[in-house]
Parts: sequence; C-alpha cells; structure tokens
Amino acid sequence: MSLNRNIAPEFHLVDRLYFPKYETRETKNGFKIYSLKAGVQPVVRLDFIFDAGLTHQVKNAEAAFTASMLSEGTAKRNALSLAESLDFFGSYFQTRCNADDAVASLYCLNKHFDNCLPLFLEALIESIFPAKELDIQKKNSLQKLSVNEKKNSYLCRKNFYQNLLGEKHPYAAFSSKEDIGAIDKNSLEDFHKTHYLEGLKYLMLSGCYSAQTLNNIEESMAELPFSKPKENKLIIPDPSSKIGKHFIEKTDSVQSAIRIGKISILRNHEDFRKLQFLNLIFGGYFGSRLMKNIREDKGLTYGIYSVIEPFKEASVWYIDSDMNSKNRENGLTEIYKELNRICTEPIPQEEIDTARNYYLGSFLRSLDGPFSLADRLKTMIDNNLPDSYYPDFVKILNDIEAKDLQNLANKYFDMENIVEMVVGKK
Repeated sequence: MSLNRNIAPEFHLVDRLYFPKYETRETKNGFKIYSLKAGVQPVVRLDFIFDAGLTHQVKNAEAAFTASMLSEGTAKRNALSLAESLDFFGSYFQTRCNADDAVASLYCLNKHFDNCLPLFLEALIESIFPAKELDIQKKNSLQKLSVNEKKNSYLCRKNFYQNLLGEKHPYAAFSSKEDIGAIDKNSLEDFHKTHYLEGLKYLMLSGCYSAQTLNNIEESMAELPFSKPKENKLIIPDPSSKIGKHFIEKTDSVQSAIRIGKISILRNHEDFRKLQFLNLIFGGYFGSRLMKNIREDKGLTYGIYSVIEPFKEASVWYIDSDMNSKNRENGLTEIYKELNRICTEPIPQEEIDTARNYYLGSFLRSLDGPFSLADRLKTMIDNNLPDSYYPDFVKILNDIEAKDLQNLANKYFDMENIVEMVVGKK
C-alpha cells in the first residue's frame, strides 16, 4: 500500500500518561535502592546520591572540587589506570555536584556490571585526592574563572542571585579566586568523609538490568563503609533580597546581559505545575510571548526566555536575555509590557491550545529512555512527591483555563519584589 502524501497524519491529543512502576528495597544496613526497569538495550546506570551539594560546604568550592576529584585516583590506581580499567569494559562513571546534593553515576553494559561495580565503588570510597591532579584542577578552574569574569552573562547571573537571595545564601554561592586557591587535600578529605562516606542518601538503578544485578548491589552494600546523613537538619536562611534595579558598567561591551526575576514557589506547591505552563506561554519556548514580541516582531535580541528554577529549599523565576546596548532600554520596556499584559488580559484559547500541545509533546519526549525516567523519579523522591505527580500533570494541563492562568499571573508575575540586573555599557 502506497503512502498518500496529500492526507495529513491523524492528530491525537494527549489525554493520559503512564509512568512505569519502580521497585524499592532496603539493604541490611538500611539504604534504599530504587530500581526502574525500562528500555530494550542491555545498558544500566547506577546512581549513588549523597548529601554533598553546595548547601553542605563550609568553604566555597569544596563541594564541586570533591565531586570532580573522585575520578582522579585511589589508593590502588591513578586516574589513568582507573579510566582504562573501566574503558576496557566500555564503561565510565561521572559525578555532578548540584545545589542540594551530589550524584555519582556508573554507566555500563549489564553483562559487565560485576566487573565495573568494584572499580566504581573503589573510586567512591578510596579516593585519595592526589596533590598533582588537584593542582591541575585548581589551575584550570582559575583560568575558567578569569574568562568568566570578563563575560557579561556570568557577572549578570552571579549578581542577580546575590541580590535576590543574599550574598551569603548557599544558592547564591560563587567561588572567587581566593576560594579556589584555599582548597587543599585536607579539606577535600574531610568533606569526602563527612558528606560521602557518612552522607549516602539512597541508590538508584535504571535501565535493562537483570535480577542478579540488583541482588549483587544489595549484597555489596552490606559490606561497604557508608552511613546515612546525620539527623541534624540543614538550615537554609531565608532570602535577603535587594529589590529594585541594579547595574554594572562594562564600558567596552557592545552587548548587555539582562536578568529580571523574583522568588517563586517550590516544586511541591499545588500551583507549581500550573505556573510552569504559564511560564511556558510567557517565555518558556520558541513560540512564547517574549520571543514573538522582542525577537520576532521588534528584532531586539536573538533570544529571550523565562524559567522557573526550583531548588529544594527555595525557588527562583527569572527572565534572561542578551541585547545590543543601544536596544536595551527598548527591550526592558517591552519585557515589562509583556508582564503587565499577561496579568491584565486573558490569554486567547488558541494560544493556550498551541502551548498545551507543545508542552505535552515535549514532556512525553523528555520521558524517552530509562535514564530520563530515572531523573524524573529522582525529582519525585527528593521533593517527596506522590507517584501520581507526572500522570496528574496531563489532567492539570487539559483542565486549565484562561481565568486560571490570569489569576496565577497576578499572583506570581506581579511587579512587586522584582530584582532587575543589567551588565553592559551605559
């Protein structure tokens, strides 16, 4: 049967979402292992999640350096030997340090998991933070910081967070050259002991794994020197905002970096998913109002967007763009016009339908693959969200109306308590 290209494919609205079931088991020493089996390729990812994010560091930069140095050598192997040993099995591991935690991930084929797991655990437990490799990383970080400090976008982002949250707030922590220079082997060893060996929160296995793989992880954990984070609650200070307009002069700059925003709501708030949709319409995708007006109609910038950035203990909503300095004032005027318009005028139904269809389609694409699903599961676990959190998302979007969005805009996009940060030429 030949394909009739004169007939468009059928269009189906998304009316339900299925999030796969996952298993939870507990090791003999009390650690939870979340396992999500998905995919057809025999590839697995094992995540160790630690209480080792930026909010836990005493000195700036020590959390990020500790995470990046875990692959730089152990008591048995140097960095090259460790990498080659994993590479022999087509495997690798990576670490990432976030604001609230740190994650170490092993990627490998299921059939080689038993060979790769001991190497991965060796890096997590027996890391020695060798001085030579640490010195190289410090030099690289200093060089990168020197480059960043000349960029308007970096200065804008740094000063926006410090003005919005407060210079001492852990979510506004930016390392200085002095901070990087003060990092040493002893501080990393102390942070590793306190927040890795004594700060393991849980494990997560995802991919097309075998039952034996899961059993091997459970058995291995019983013999490892990890312990859970201490019960003392981490105290995150309330934001201390410098409301208003802030400007940093860069006399040699043609472009101006702009960031405008305010404190927002946490992911577990009942309005959060509705606010995400409102933000999408306002500035969250290429068809948004900010893009249509300021990029397409006015030609004032190549790109402008808005985003909600939820941390565990605080949340920030902001608009971000770069503009030619001669267009900046016009661009700022149009941004505030769009903020006022979305608060005072109902959004047309056609605009809602277009954004909804885009959002649902992109959301389904974001769930493609076992590791993407595992990332979504981690979000649910970290924020104490119910298993129905993502399936309910479809109903929320399909039920939302223009009046609901306008009420949200007046509640969360109003002009009060806004911080405006601009870096560029006067």
